[in-house]
Amino acid sequence: MTLNNATRVHPRLSIESAAIDTETDKPTNRSMKKAMNMKLNERFADGSGSSPRTLTLVMFGYNHEALCALAEADTEFCVIVVEERSLYEKKGLEKRSADPRIRSVLSRWEWCEYQNNSDAAVECIRELLKDTHIDGIVPGLEYAVGAANAAARAVGLPHAGEDAPLRDKIAFRRCVGGVQWTEVKSESDIFEPPCVIKPANRQASLGVSIIRSSEEISSAWTHTSTAREPRQEAGRPWDTRYICESLIEGDETSAECLVVDGDVVFLNITSKETSGAVELGHEVGQHNPGVEEAMRDLVSKLGVQTALLHAEFKGTTPIECAGRPPGDRIMLLIGRAWGVNLYEQWARAMCQYAVSVPQQPSSSAAIRFIHAPRGLVRGIEDPTGHGVITVEPNTWVSELACSWDRVGFVEADTHADAVRRASQVRFKMANDVVLYLNHRRTAAEWTPAFEASDGAVLLTDKEVRPAGIVETVQLDTNDQDAVTATVDELSSRYDIRGVVTFSDRDVETVSLLADKLGLPAPSQAAALKARNKFEMRKAVQSIAPHMVPSFSFIEPGDNAQSVMEGAGITVPCVVKPVDASGSRGFSLCHTADEVSAAVSRWGGPMVVEELLTGSEHSAEGYVYEGDVHLIGVTDKTTTAKFRLEIGQVFPSAVEGIQDAVKPLLQATIKALGINNCAFHMEFFFDARTSTVKLVEIAARPGGDYIASHLVPQVTGVSFARDLVRIATGQRPSFAVPRDGYVAATFKLHTDKEGVLKSMGQLPTAPIVVESQQHVHVGDVITQPPADTLSSILAEVVVVAASRREIEAFESRLREVEVVVE
Repeated sequence: MTLNNATRVHPRLSIESAAIDTETDKPTNRSMKKAMNMKLNERFADGSGSSPRTLTLVMFGYNHEALCALAEADTEFCVIVVEERSLYEKKGLEKRSADPRIRSVLSRWEWCEYQNNSDAAVECIRELLKDTHIDGIVPGLEYAVGAANAAARAVGLPHAGEDAPLRDKIAFRRCVGGVQWTEVKSESDIFEPPCVIKPANRQASLGVSIIRSSEEISSAWTHTSTAREPRQEAGRPWDTRYICESLIEGDETSAECLVVDGDVVFLNITSKETSGAVELGHEVGQHNPGVEEAMRDLVSKLGVQTALLHAEFKGTTPIECAGRPPGDRIMLLIGRAWGVNLYEQWARAMCQYAVSVPQQPSSSAAIRFIHAPRGLVRGIEDPTGHGVITVEPNTWVSELACSWDRVGFVEADTHADAVRRASQVRFKMANDVVLYLNHRRTAAEWTPAFEASDGAVLLTDKEVRPAGIVETVQLDTNDQDAVTATVDELSSRYDIRGVVTFSDRDVETVSLLADKLGLPAPSQAAALKARNKFEMRKAVQSIAPHMVPSFSFIEPGDNAQSVMEGAGITVPCVVKPVDASGSRGFSLCHTADEVSAAVSRWGGPMVVEELLTGSEHSAEGYVYEGDVHLIGVTDKTTTAKFRLEIGQVFPSAVEGIQDAVKPLLQATIKALGINNCAFHMEFFFDARTSTVKLVEIAARPGGDYIASHLVPQVTGVSFARDLVRIATGQRPSFAVPRDGYVAATFKLHTDKEGVLKSMGQLPTAPIVVESQQHVHVGDVITQPPADTLSSILAEVVVVAASRREIEAFESRLREVEVVVE
């Protein structure tokens, strides 16, 4: 590391320090610009480089470590943190920012939907400037880099550069080159191994897969393309892109670099220890002339103006470069080795103030991260007392797949000391798990389900590998012999404490396995009735005939007219399969011939029943040791022809509906013998007579984000966690809705068939907590009964204080223009 003098002071210190063009004996354009800025702003009245007043800094994305460092700086800072409301809640920032150090420097919060939305960031800063002086703007987090840079550029403050590719690895490769690479849109785009595939706009080794043979491509693509960070995401659609690069062997290092007006004024080299793609340790203050030269060349290629950079290298080949402070406590290690508060110097540079940095480190400093064996952490022992453990007892620890899976760290002066200290940390482990059969359609729905247990083992017939799962086994879950054999094998390695499912088709298998393992669940007889709509109706009819519509069993070859007359069913009527869900196979029929056609088209046993009228709803809750707990009722909006659900609002706004449905619920639970499980019962309500009639009941939680989002947002309690508690023999919360909350799922639907030519932007609003677009331009849309999914273009989940806000948002969603040809 070579700088000109013991302490590098950037030329902003005084006007007299401006560079001189030796041929013309005049200040260069850049030095004149600096001098003019300083003179106009009267930054340094005495020419000393000191700060005569408190600097106002805007930080996009809360960075606790950075704020603590700024609070301890010699320079006085007043920081405005711009954050997403949803991240503020998810990360518990109200509690975290109560730290006295943070309170001494944090001026206030501003709310902005800045993730992947630079326009919103620019607008936020322009609003702030109307009544607030701002000296500088910085990104606190990776996902705030684009927003902070755009905002600073828009208002003429120091920024990384107009086109510097510091967030997108694809743009980075286009600019820098260095390795063979290609953008990946599907598994077929991955080139011959050895190679690496990874998300192009993610962080923390998330989804990084090293592929060394062709046999690993499929599983690697699944791992990469399904990786998510729900706690780091604001809940809006995220257009993740992917890149495949040739695998580079060699030592891995990183460079931490402060650039001011295109000049590298500080450069640290960090050596790294990795396990696959996950970093296990760092040692800062290293001497590596090759990487130093490569970093300076990288700064030039990227066209960086003013920024703090964190670039990673294999040998001297750049892998990626981020325009924000490094994570993993590297900034604090730099402070320890170099004797400088680099956060302070970075903030000063972004505020157009002089920076003062040392020429070389006075020592090294190292960190070694700790990871535990896979399993449930029961206890932790650290005889040295040097470890900082970030995992609590009774927490499940997954295999080391990304940085989030590390559970602590040790710091020391050298790498060897850090490794020695880390090796002495001991974990007491257990192998308690909950067995899950399959999962919901989207990661947004399945993530809360898996987070509800300390250890989840998943049996699935899909290729998806959700994050946070202890073990995933892919098999035909309809093959009960194969499932039973798999569970026998898993039981030899795990202590299975419960069996659950969130999908209708696995209810009977859950009962079978729970019975085999001696665990709480509905009996197999009850599960059969809950899965078979004909048997269900017969059972309820036997004790509450007035609560069940007229119905009859029908299968291909039956005379529809005779069947209907025998049951007293007139047209219009409804036909549905006895064992399907999600409106699959549903038909509204106006003649007996249409009934016959619908049965033939389905090709299996069905139920034909009278057409119910009134408003449609569902009851959400669970049964624990025979105690039926109704959490609340959901109001539903459905399409006229196929009764596809396009809206769910919880809790119901219909007066008296909860009391009206309780007798039906009690009768249905009793008739089927349902116990120790969740329920989702659909019914019709006639407001004129206050009567209810059964549509069907499922012995599992409701879909369409009801169990994953709506109920938890309104009650404040995880529905999935209550289900896991029941399945493991523990008492659930018996939660009820809280006053002042209403949540909804709204679906953007089209009744046309063809190719989606265009679709307007989904509306955004502070009340949006989740937004998923399922169909994109160029996709083919097919209508029921052939397909019940493709006509649902998108789903949006919202939560608000009033029904009025919910309805206003729904009106905006229904106005989105959709063109199908």
